[in-house]
Amino acid sequence: MADLDAPHVFVIRGDITHLECDAWMLPTDWRFAMHPGWIDAIPQWGEDAVHPSTARFRSRDVLAVAMPSTLGGGPVAIATAVPAQGFADPSDLLPAFREFVRAAVAQVRTTSRPRPLIALPAFGTRNGGGRLSTGQILRALLDESRELAALHEVDIAFVLRDAGAYALMQRLRRESDAASWPWAQIDRHEVDRLAALARSNQLVPFMGAGISVGAGAPTWNQLIERLSDGIQLSPTERIHLLDPERDTLDQAAWLRLRYEREKPGAFAEAIARAVDMPRYGLLPPMLSALGSEQAVTLNYDRLFEIAAADQQSPRRVIPGDDHGAFPRWLLKMHGSVDDPPSIVLTRDDYLGFNTERAALSALVKATLMTRHLLFVGFGLRDDHFYEIVHDVRRAIGGAVPGTVLTLRTDPLATDVWGDQLAFVDFADPDAGDVGDPAGGAIPRAGRRLEIFLDAVLAMASEEYSYLLSPAFASSLSADERDMADLVRRVRASVTGESELASALRRALAPFGE
Repeated sequence: MADLDAPHVFVIRGDITHLECDAWMLPTDWRFAMHPGWIDAIPQWGEDAVHPSTARFRSRDVLAVAMPSTLGGGPVAIATAVPAQGFADPSDLLPAFREFVRAAVAQVRTTSRPRPLIALPAFGTRNGGGRLSTGQILRALLDESRELAALHEVDIAFVLRDAGAYALMQRLRRESDAASWPWAQIDRHEVDRLAALARSNQLVPFMGAGISVGAGAPTWNQLIERLSDGIQLSPTERIHLLDPERDTLDQAAWLRLRYEREKPGAFAEAIARAVDMPRYGLLPPMLSALGSEQAVTLNYDRLFEIAAADQQSPRRVIPGDDHGAFPRWLLKMHGSVDDPPSIVLTRDDYLGFNTERAALSALVKATLMTRHLLFVGFGLRDDHFYEIVHDVRRAIGGAVPGTVLTLRTDPLATDVWGDQLAFVDFADPDAGDVGDPAGGAIPRAGRRLEIFLDAVLAMASEEYSYLLSPAFASSLSADERDMADLVRRVRASVTGESELASALRRALAPFGE
């Protein structure tokens, strides 16, 4: 799997200021003129613009510079200059892109990822002056990013808010798929199988704690340790509490007793503080971009909801006081940081689940019967999962449709579930990545999973909102140009306000304006 560990270029749809990464591009010019939305993301923008460390940027000696107020922790913003006098060709943006990558790499100190992750938006395509040549710019940036990622041994992520830019970038990557993914190490059959399910709206993400780890969220064991740090414990109590053979549910039950002695509700509030992350990793926006009407999570955080909102596809959260009127929903089986008392963690919480939340289990069972679940960041050890799958198997009299993306080679789980669920394993036995070894095996496997999902999303994309936009006209294939002309003729011929005319306009809306 050596190639799977090579530098990679990701494409996600989201808000770059919400992505947990090492550094990100802040598009501007030498005067620090930029869109107000970017200014809101910099804590001390005005001071940064006149800081001594940015003097060479203001004098146009360099094209990229780190914003000083972002150096204290979290992603570093790299101010990157668009050409001062505009540009006639997309290649004119590449010098600034190269300087951005060099400046970003220079700021990387430590990272929880196997490779640093730096991110950029659709540089130069909006206020940067390239609005009418967006397609050409994206192609040039994509080609250059592959070389820069390999040269600097980093991962690069394009974070695109515009649906048309995202769709076109996926099409460009499909055209050059040999350069986009290491197919010799990725199971193409599994990618195509899951992509087909996603296109037919059959693939439903079932998410566990692992999808939030990339954002800095704790694993279950780490959560227990963090909670134990929040109260006074004797050395003996701490040893017994953190005994690796002690069940997490029992550890949580004891911690709740200690917290509640000090203040009612303190335990749930401590959990909410520990898992409430401000930025998502790559997995939440990837899983949201699958576009399924349903999604299920055991997590308490709001990362998936934030990612969905950033993609202009907000979710109705169940359960919740304000469900909203959104057609897509997210079932949070174990509660949410928005409502700390709803959090399920102790054994008593689990035992009371069926009594209090039977309707939620029923909703999951119905989803299992009618859709194909994609288990991500989930170890198949949750008691609720066993009970739900047991009931569904009895009801349908056969296998439960689902696929598990796993970071560990676990022959026991495969034997138990292999006739029910498909397994895609991202551990590398040649590198000793089996079981749950010490070191970086799990982070490496997690990154391989991200690359796999990146391929699934590209193959599943059927978005053509760029088709009629002048910004993408120069990047259309001959077939797309013919289809664009046809859609324009049909649209022009639809007149009146009848129900049929309205239905036709709605049918043509996904192709853009």
